[in-house]
Amino acid sequence: MASGLTISSKKLQQIIRWLILLGEWVCISAWLLVRLWVPFGNESTFSLLSLAALLLSGAICWLAFRARLVERICLPWGVSPQTAITAVAAFLLGTAFDISYAMFTAQGSLIIHPLLRLLCHAGNGIVFTGITLSLLWSFKQLTELSGDGKWQLAVLFGVVNLLTLLFVLTSKTVYFWDNAGYWSVARTLAQEPLSFGQLRRVLETTIYLDYNHLLAWPISLVMRLFGGSRAVFLFSIANLYTLPGLWGLWVLGRRKKLSPLFLAGLFPMFLYMGIVGFVDVAACSLGIWAYAIYTSDLPALPRGLASGFLLVCTFTLRRYFFFFALSFGVAAFVIKLLFSRRDWRDFLTLFLSCGVCSVSFMYSFLLEKVLGANYGDLYSAYALGVHTDFLLVFRYFGLIFLAVVGLAALLLLIVKPKSLPQICFGLVQILVCFFAFVTVQTHGQQHLLLYVPGLALLAATVFEVLPSTLPCLILALVTTVNCCIPKPQPGSIQEIPGFAPVPSFHFYGSKRSDADELVALANFVDGLSREESHTAAVLASSFTLNVEILRNLRPSFNLPHPQQQTQLISPGEVDKRDPFNWEVTRADYLIVGDPLQTHLGESNQRVVTTLARWVLEGSGPGLAYQPLLQTFSLQNGVTVRIYQRARDWRPDELQLLSQTLQENYPEYAWLYALPTWAGK
Repeated sequence: MASGLTISSKKLQQIIRWLILLGEWVCISAWLLVRLWVPFGNESTFSLLSLAALLLSGAICWLAFRARLVERICLPWGVSPQTAITAVAAFLLGTAFDISYAMFTAQGSLIIHPLLRLLCHAGNGIVFTGITLSLLWSFKQLTELSGDGKWQLAVLFGVVNLLTLLFVLTSKTVYFWDNAGYWSVARTLAQEPLSFGQLRRVLETTIYLDYNHLLAWPISLVMRLFGGSRAVFLFSIANLYTLPGLWGLWVLGRRKKLSPLFLAGLFPMFLYMGIVGFVDVAACSLGIWAYAIYTSDLPALPRGLASGFLLVCTFTLRRYFFFFALSFGVAAFVIKLLFSRRDWRDFLTLFLSCGVCSVSFMYSFLLEKVLGANYGDLYSAYALGVHTDFLLVFRYFGLIFLAVVGLAALLLLIVKPKSLPQICFGLVQILVCFFAFVTVQTHGQQHLLLYVPGLALLAATVFEVLPSTLPCLILALVTTVNCCIPKPQPGSIQEIPGFAPVPSFHFYGSKRSDADELVALANFVDGLSREESHTAAVLASSFTLNVEILRNLRPSFNLPHPQQQTQLISPGEVDKRDPFNWEVTRADYLIVGDPLQTHLGESNQRVVTTLARWVLEGSGPGLAYQPLLQTFSLQNGVTVRIYQRARDWRPDELQLLSQTLQENYPEYAWLYALPTWAGK
């Protein structure tokens, strides 16, 4: 009797296990079907795609079963109460926050059936559970990397916050474009109710926004407590995003007693980028840790899994870090071919982790931006020449540092065979990343963060083999101290004087000499709406005057907003990237910089300058406007003129503007096509 009960119990357990596997297969199939639908889906292909999803999911499940992936990387220590609780929590989170259906719209199709949606969400929960369990196991295996360096972390914490305070106290400028975008988003999120819906909307921005809101959301939580000032924003970046990266630099260089802190001192630009408001340092911090983990001597499987996850996170946070992740993978593959052909476990798990996490988190980006976009043409306005790239590289890293590390690395390739893999890894990653990026556009200052992890590995490898830490100490002191000395700063890339031997920026906040005139301009523009609400289009896009400067002026100077404000709009900024905003033609006022204000040249910003030139010259559609007597004088000899619309645009004037823009860019004619209301 007891034996029969035992056999029956085993059979029941086996039946339950097979039912669970069947449920997982169906749910993952639904999850894959939604992803197949994004590029291939329509009513006629639903059955075919469903079959393909079932077969693909079955093949994945079979391979996972044959390779015992669940036992090896998800449940290597077996099932315990803690593991079960973690798995349930991860499943619920993955199910609740699945944004798969935000990737497309399909009215009236079976793909949006409630049952299929539920299965897809459950499939996402299963995948997220596998990712969570494997990462928890991986990071537990890698805990010894962080070491015991409490006093070093305290030093880094103090330096980061002191320099941030120095910048805040000495700054009096207006933040705009990349320096203000995430600040504005964080302030907006902090003013919204904290809810499940808000977090879900934040996740959905990873699908359709190049500047998604992921990095702004944690900062918004801090702002709920301390307010939305620029100081709160910068201190949040320093402690949430910059400090972990500096700790990663410490980990990369801690093989010697003192060199870890010196290694952090070699990269003041990393701290500087956070101080001036670039949340991109968070992606760079993850890249530094990916290097620290993958190049360590710890077990292969957790190294590959953790590094792959971190690489995907880098371009989830900031999309241009896809260049970093891609070049990292190329470098890892090259190193395997050259030095370690017998053991591919770390690279294969790196590839597996990148693949699963990419399809889970950034599938839409891979399809639309990586495979579907012609970035080289879309961002041609930013192609300022390789000479400009090198000007920026030397401005932020210093010619001396790059020369010392580069020459020493090349020397080690010859005399120190033991260092070959790490030297080659860093060199290949940096070179592949650089040449891939310059084929698309010129670097901005924040893009140089792509090279901090690779340069840090090279520097750590170089200084590791030296008999003394003195060279590292001298170079770190010269580099960092020079950035604490006030010096003239260029207003734009074009104003950089030449190749800098040491980093030529400083940790002091910039000041606008025309701050009072800017405030007067903003007050005048808002005063136009004192009686009734009006709109004003800003026909300028330079570092002296643009729509973002006027929008962010009062928050930057910590000034209160008036009760009634004039709504500011922009025609667009960069040709081929931005469509023309036809609401400009219905704006009550135009704000125009004289001379024409561009930051990429008139030939790349006709979307701004075409109408601005007509207005200044009083020709064509510019005849519809009358100048106001009040003007404002800004720095760099810029005069701001304000025009009031005296009449509506005629249809032929609208057609002239559209035709002029389309003739310049016939392949992008749709960006400048007349709106439907134009013919009415």
